[in-house]
Amino acid sequence: MISTPAVPDVDPVQFLKIAGQGAQLRTHADLWRWLQGEVQSWLPHDILLVGWGDFRAGDLQYDIISSLPGLRTHLCPASRIAPLVNYFRDCWVAAQSQPCELDISGCGQLLGEAGQGWAPAAGMPGMHSALVHGMGDSRLGGERIFAALSSDPAPAAGPAALKLLVPFVDSSLRRMPPAPMRQPGAERSQVEHLVVRLGQLSERERQIMVWVAMGKTNPEIGCILRISEFTVKNHMKSIFSKLDVTNRAQAVARLTRMAAYA
Repeated sequence: MISTPAVPDVDPVQFLKIAGQGAQLRTHADLWRWLQGEVQSWLPHDILLVGWGDFRAGDLQYDIISSLPGLRTHLCPASRIAPLVNYFRDCWVAAQSQPCELDISGCGQLLGEAGQGWAPAAGMPGMHSALVHGMGDSRLGGERIFAALSSDPAPAAGPAALKLLVPFVDSSLRRMPPAPMRQPGAERSQVEHLVVRLGQLSERERQIMVWVAMGKTNPEIGCILRISEFTVKNHMKSIFSKLDVTNRAQAVARLTRMAAYA
């Protein structure tokens, strides 16, 4: 369902402060800190998803800015993100290129399914609302779509706030190199690199964690490593104990948090 709420009054003092900070963004870290700072009181959200490119040709890039475990651009597969970006773009076009509010309770399942391969779905709250806006990209001959996703209902001032914030996000992203997207076939090597950092694990436990982080089940891991499912379960118990976690999602979250601070 698409709605375009009336634009409410905006506090000019607060906007000038946020705008002044937004004009100085130079790195992805700056952008993340800005979005997690006072912007949250003005436009509360869990994920900012930005997609751009030639939507008709399907030639898209994306960037994900979030504090949720595992939600990093280089960890999220394009095959899962592209349908969301396309959906948000279609909604924005249907709203006559105006900022719109979406009920994405159903789309939250798509995000959850995506988590099976790159982020623990159990560790990520379901997204229920999205504020979406976009702009033409004359330089690249395409469009840029901005979606602020939240596990809570969108605030009344959300569409107006997003419309005012989009130029700052857009200009900051243009000033910095795009965050690396996950490349097909690169998942295992990326995960292996991170798992090596878990020095408290044995070699076999590290092998198992690589496949756990890639979304494989115990029976699948057993087949891959040519060991029994029972043996895999015993190794998982040892992994949980060493990492001080109680389930697979927490173990992978530990890994992805290491990626965020690497």
